[in-house]
Amino acid sequence: MRRWILPFVLLVVAGVASWQAVATDEALADETVAPAGAPGPALTTPLVSFRRVPEYLRAPAIVDNLVDDLDALTTTFPTQSCLVVTIDGEEVYASNPTLPLIPASAQKLVTAYGVYELLGPDHTFETRAVTEATLVDGVLDGDLWLIGGGDPLVATTDYVSRYEPPHALTDLERMADAVVAAGVAEITGAVLGDESRYDDQRYVSSWPDRFTNLDQNQTGPLSALTVNDGFPRFDATNPANSLSTAATDPAQFAAAFFDDLLEARGVVIRQSAASGSVPVGATDLVAPLVSEPVTVSTNQMVSVSDNMGAELLLKELGFEASGLGTTLSGATALEALLRERGLSVAETDIADGSGLSSENRLTCRLLVEIIDDSADSGLLDGLAIAGQTGTLEERLVGTAAEGRIAGKTGRLNDVGALAGTAVGEDGTVLTFAWVANTTDFYPVDDMTSAQDRLAFQLIEYPEGPSADVLAPIG
Repeated sequence: MRRWILPFVLLVVAGVASWQAVATDEALADETVAPAGAPGPALTTPLVSFRRVPEYLRAPAIVDNLVDDLDALTTTFPTQSCLVVTIDGEEVYASNPTLPLIPASAQKLVTAYGVYELLGPDHTFETRAVTEATLVDGVLDGDLWLIGGGDPLVATTDYVSRYEPPHALTDLERMADAVVAAGVAEITGAVLGDESRYDDQRYVSSWPDRFTNLDQNQTGPLSALTVNDGFPRFDATNPANSLSTAATDPAQFAAAFFDDLLEARGVVIRQSAASGSVPVGATDLVAPLVSEPVTVSTNQMVSVSDNMGAELLLKELGFEASGLGTTLSGATALEALLRERGLSVAETDIADGSGLSSENRLTCRLLVEIIDDSADSGLLDGLAIAGQTGTLEERLVGTAAEGRIAGKTGRLNDVGALAGTAVGEDGTVLTFAWVANTTDFYPVDDMTSAQDRLAFQLIEYPEGPSADVLAPIG
């Protein structure tokens, strides 16, 4: 179809230009001759003119060239792959756009979209310290409850500083300082942890065992009350989760950790930390520990591909939508949002928030629609930047694509994905999504090579004939 567009445009433009030339001559013939010395009519190029023909011709030629180049590129991708490219929201290239594929961590774009649209950028998390007991002369005669609010970033500086750059955190030590400042010197009971905002499913059931605490620790144990991702022990310098030890009861671990923080500040605590459900009627002892706006945890989740953050954010979506802090309720809320916004939700299955599950199914068209629909939301601020930040920090360094590709990567044994934006030679922003699935192991070198070739192709836009080449002779 593209092959007859150019001749058709030539005929239309030529016809309109000829008509206008005749009309202009007739109009000039009817005009009164100007007095001697008076300036003549200004000579201007008509809106439709052969002088303007090159610009009309160049745009479709440029898109045709892009399409041809991408057609050639897609032949090198695995059979089960898709690629969609848009400019200003208009789809200019599509290969298998509605093919449902496993997206790996590109799934986090959907989770982030839900956070921005359903929770809003000003949403915060609150970790609370409450009690039924009365504080008299520095003695709290009873228990102190630490209630989790779902904050995925509650941590300590020694934990987050292992990352380069350090990860964001909500510092639990601030809560310990507040308790001491309130005058608490002794607790006759215990510090108890409450995680009841979410369910107690530690790992998503469709994940392979190797992603859990049995092997890789792709996340810590999921809980509404977690400290340091639920890892009581971790390497002092290496941030690899596989070197960490996961808590079997993250709420109890968080309570014990808070117990230690209080004791380090001189508070005497008579009983051992545990977990449970806070009794009705308990009230705040001190002001809640409030997180930074959810944009901080969301954009960090996208940039560095934080699996723990993604799963807790999905549960928060479910809690806000239905009062149920579960993976299923979060997925249901997300799918309803996509349908409500009129996005290409057909064939979509959401099994988790992180993309670790091989039961997720997304299309390239949906991923591009989400990115385009998020242009003004702040979500794109979390995309990793080639050669500079996040999961793309060490990619395309020193090449023409450095700083001009922003995206969310995805990687599983048999999956590769990259979705985001590319800045062309003239500043045009192209939105793209590429996902590839294979039936066996997808070598890292092959996957990154495919992504790099795509990146270089996109940043060359607009590659096409110059306006001079298309200008009429004479």
